[in-house]
Amino acid sequence: MVEETLYLNIRKIFCILGLFFAPVSAFAEDYVIMDDETEVFLSEIVGKLKDALGYKSEVKVYISSDRSINAAAIQSGDIVVNAGALIQSSDYREIIAILAHEVGHIEGRHIQLFISQTRDFVKAGLVPALIGAVTAICSGNPAPLIAGMAGSQSMTQGMALSKLRQKENIADTKAAEAMKKLKWPIFEGFVSIHKKLENKSFAYNEYLSTHPLPEKRISKYNEYLEQSKSWQVSEKTKATLSRFEKTFARIKLKMNALTAPKDSLKALYQNPKNENEKYARAVVLYRMGRYSESLNLMNELDKNDNDISAYFAEIKCMALINMKRCSESAKIAAEALKNIRRIKDHRDLAVIHAEAVIAGNLINQVPEAIKNLEKVLFPKEDDLSVLTELGKLYSMSKQDSKASWCAAKSSFLIGDFKLAKFHAKRAMSSSDKSIRMKAQDVLNSIDESEKDNSPE
Repeated sequence: MVEETLYLNIRKIFCILGLFFAPVSAFAEDYVIMDDETEVFLSEIVGKLKDALGYKSEVKVYISSDRSINAAAIQSGDIVVNAGALIQSSDYREIIAILAHEVGHIEGRHIQLFISQTRDFVKAGLVPALIGAVTAICSGNPAPLIAGMAGSQSMTQGMALSKLRQKENIADTKAAEAMKKLKWPIFEGFVSIHKKLENKSFAYNEYLSTHPLPEKRISKYNEYLEQSKSWQVSEKTKATLSRFEKTFARIKLKMNALTAPKDSLKALYQNPKNENEKYARAVVLYRMGRYSESLNLMNELDKNDNDISAYFAEIKCMALINMKRCSESAKIAAEALKNIRRIKDHRDLAVIHAEAVIAGNLINQVPEAIKNLEKVLFPKEDDLSVLTELGKLYSMSKQDSKASWCAAKSSFLIGDFKLAKFHAKRAMSSSDKSIRMKAQDVLNSIDESEKDNSPE
């Protein structure tokens, strides 16, 4: 009975820590970066990797502002990538190696299996180590795991932690399997990233580590590298990898500009030598509040690709809003949104367009801004920023019941059930049946949440 109670408590701890990198987190000192350009890049790679392994469920990629080189598969079946993994990777092959390993964990359901094996840790007297391991998995920080090991029995500890090493080996194998199926001959990246990790390794002893020793992993990937030299690689695959290479070179610098400490910004990319550095410098200037300079630099960039131009437009439009030039900002955003291939890849720009319309009170552009945000929001309806701006636009266009629904849904997402009920009941008076149904869904969700949280 004591063991069962402890087991259930550990599950609760894991569930809490599994939320560590939710988009709005009270637990993390670091924050999640919302950047469409980087998310689309990482998500495309993850999508191809999971398809190669036959994994059908959606995998969301979150980007943490943490500048250390790490990534983690989390309980929800999603992946957290530290900004540092992008910044410190030498090229696109290294970030693919990192992502492939995490997709291997997800495809193998290792986090879920880890939960189911907590009894082994309890029996081995490894509750502190377990909690440390969970924290390490969720946060990408191995220090809690090492601290949790103190005082544990070495033999039973080795047996329990060996299961974690087994899962790491499986994830490595699955990563290599994905490369083989995709015919991506990029094992140089797997070797080089593990050499970097070897220099930063916390694996003081093979039997006191959740990961295989780095030299063993490097040796294995060198074998894969030799095998890949005989692969026949299609021109389509070569083009895809070339595109990844170019995109990575751009977002690596951008991510550094977005997360660099404020006291280092002034000297960062001060004399840009190429377009990627100009882009990063424009981000730096924006962060420093030098909006006019940022705008001028962005205007120098090549605009041949509509999707890349739309990402560039984000910086330009935000600078213009801060300069109180909302009409110009809205015009640039609207034009960019018309030319893109897929609006869901440019959620940020749609939000910025709405912000410019609202801040400038541009009534004539409200319908277009609403249309764009609705395309981004539906069918999931769980994006807080989009709901907030959409509610304001509905209010500007006198669509009060729709505005009430947005307020209800937003309030529910942040956990303010009282306010959510208030707005949902107002939306229930709508003559629009679809709005009444959406409002009822919010009320039903509140009832379910309150039941789940009620004391037994």
